[in-house]
Amino acid sequence: MSDAKALVKDLITREEPATVLTLDTIAGMKVSSPALWEYINLLVYGQPGVGKTRLAGSASKVPQMSPVLLLDFEGGTLSLASDYGDVNVVRCQSWTSVDRLYGALYDRNPYKTIVIDSLSETQKFSMSQIMRDVVAKDSERDPDVASLREWGKNGEQIRRLVRAFRDLPCHTIFTALVTEDRDERTNTWRTSPGLSGKLKGEVAGYVDIVMFMYKKEVGKLNEREVRTLALTQGTERQIAKDRSGMLPVIMESPTMEDIYKLIIGQEKAA
Repeated sequence: MSDAKALVKDLITREEPATVLTLDTIAGMKVSSPALWEYINLLVYGQPGVGKTRLAGSASKVPQMSPVLLLDFEGGTLSLASDYGDVNVVRCQSWTSVDRLYGALYDRNPYKTIVIDSLSETQKFSMSQIMRDVVAKDSERDPDVASLREWGKNGEQIRRLVRAFRDLPCHTIFTALVTEDRDERTNTWRTSPGLSGKLKGEVAGYVDIVMFMYKKEVGKLNEREVRTLALTQGTERQIAKDRSGMLPVIMESPTMEDIYKLIIGQEKAA
């Protein structure tokens, strides 16, 4: 056999070593493993008085989540006074003050948890500021009737606010009221965060955990009691989710200590 034929046969039959990819970057971007849970970002929504603000305030009792700063758009922090009085509260008076506060927290954040209470009131607050500016420029505009332009600006402000605070290096908790919409095709009702239009679905997509809180009467007729429950996984009727996969489907009277231990402490849910 000629030397040329022998070389060809050798190339065909030779077993090349397996190639192991060890790329650190692709197209200039760093390649890394999935991130471990460092901070919790949570949206909890439900009817007024169900316990959303108290759930958020309970973060102050978790050493890894305290101190807590609450941005109050709703004026409903009285429920924190008895058990969670060490929560720091800032009453937001204008959208400019919200921007200044975020800038200060971005530069130097002394808090381990930021709470925005509630997004439903924050959206109304944003629209009120927008319409005030509109009327200042055009006195003939009705301050109670917003155009598509104003609604678009309002929605974008809320999107930016949620993403900005979510991305701060700390735990973030958003509360919201609840809304119900009827699906005309199936004639069923869908429960979702109390925001307008597409925002209710978009904001739920920005965070890792969405909880629907509600109260339910349980027990026999003459021994009935009201329990506070939280749904952590979505159904055909409620928006909810848990990207950690560590929370039980339904939690009874949850606290942030329960949630923290299950997600970051990696305790197994009963």
